[in-house]
Amino acid sequence: MKVKRSEGRCARFRGHARRRLAFALIAGFPFAFSPAKAGPPFLTDDPEPVEYGHYEFYVFSQGARAGGETSGVAPACDCNFGVLPNVQFHVQPGMAFRRPGGGDLFWGAGDVELGVKYRFLEQDKDGAAPSVAFYPLIETPTGDASRGLGGGRARVFLPVWLQKDFGDWSTFGGGGYWINPGPGARNFGFLGWALLRKLDERLTLGAEIFHQTPSEVGTAATTGFNVGAIYDLSPRYHLLASLGRALTRPKETGQFTWYLGFQVTDGEEASKSASEAPRSSAAVDWSGFHAGLSLGGLFRRTGETLVVGYSATRDAPSGSRGATLGGFAGYDAQLGSAVLGVETDVEAGSASGATFGSRAGVRLRNDARASLRGRVGLARDRGLFYATGGLTVADVSATAMGEPFDRAQTGWTVGGGVEYALADHWSGRVEYRHGRPGEIAFASSSFDGNLYRIRLKEETIRLALAYRFGLDAPEAKEGN
Repeated sequence: MKVKRSEGRCARFRGHARRRLAFALIAGFPFAFSPAKAGPPFLTDDPEPVEYGHYEFYVFSQGARAGGETSGVAPACDCNFGVLPNVQFHVQPGMAFRRPGGGDLFWGAGDVELGVKYRFLEQDKDGAAPSVAFYPLIETPTGDASRGLGGGRARVFLPVWLQKDFGDWSTFGGGGYWINPGPGARNFGFLGWALLRKLDERLTLGAEIFHQTPSEVGTAATTGFNVGAIYDLSPRYHLLASLGRALTRPKETGQFTWYLGFQVTDGEEASKSASEAPRSSAAVDWSGFHAGLSLGGLFRRTGETLVVGYSATRDAPSGSRGATLGGFAGYDAQLGSAVLGVETDVEAGSASGATFGSRAGVRLRNDARASLRGRVGLARDRGLFYATGGLTVADVSATAMGEPFDRAQTGWTVGGGVEYALADHWSGRVEYRHGRPGEIAFASSSFDGNLYRIRLKEETIRLALAYRFGLDAPEAKEGN
């Protein structure tokens, strides 16, 4: 079907909803550590829905530094679908993090956002009438509010957004009202406006200014700004980024904020570009964006050192097994037979149990883990043989002598695997990875000097199925 493209402002620069709690991140409110939302890469949104029958989604990180604390989401996915003409459905899951100044890192599932954008007025290109849309959203309390990773209560945002394009210039904005229940909380409003300019075929720059009324009893209103850019890698793939800060009381309400995302769109332009692109001489061209699901088995080795005063004793390593289930997304570029790429994943794990029960009664549980890795591979016929490695973060919960401990631990992971092109756009893989989340220290309050140092090693084998937006099976190529 034919797909209309907005003139002046590229469709991929639309402010589809990742906003909401980034307001709170900047202003330092109690639910600041739910997933940070923003209209990529701004807080201000626009009225343009995804075209009927099409989609767009972003893999991103966003956060803020305020009052000595850093918080946000990493990774998260903003998914938008054109379910009807002028109507877009929106869902946004994400992993939230929070690190108080000098304290432990907390990381886990955050609140999930749901919404429907309805554009009831489309702009007159030759006149003064703008586009106008109503975009109600609800923040569902799926995050762990006890660790500051969620709001703890459902919240609703009721905004109206406007937009007008003038050649290479585009301006949009509006605002709405937050229904924000909870002890000490109060309903509040948000207003924002942005101005964008398309500099060339690939680069667009923009800036916004916004204002938010108090969302908590005893706090003040906040005004801030962001500057951002988008770079089009192709008609389908795009990089987005922004930086900003609060203008009022910046040390308390927002020393700086950031957004970094990778966007995938579909539609007539992307399909045309793909059909006109030169074919790879290899049987399969692995270039492009991919996303998928994985199922695996986890074997964890742990070792404990119990420190009492100046005396330290070490237990023999022990192990536990479990399963993992997660999702991943990435981008690959093929240069001849070589394939270079980057990938991120998020998994839930079931490995738990008493690992050093003899003295301390320690029990460990890994509820979630994530990684950001590079990939280097060699393509042969339908197969891709690759090595991978990068950063990993694991949410570790422990109980020692009846005391609970919970924190996120960062480390590294390396491994490799083989991926095979099953059919047009589909591939399967088998992957092995070794992970070292590092050594975790838990200080007990039972008596002074009681410290548990736990070393983690993880071995994981995964089976995965991926959808590759740019992959054509050999049979399909031979029929062209």
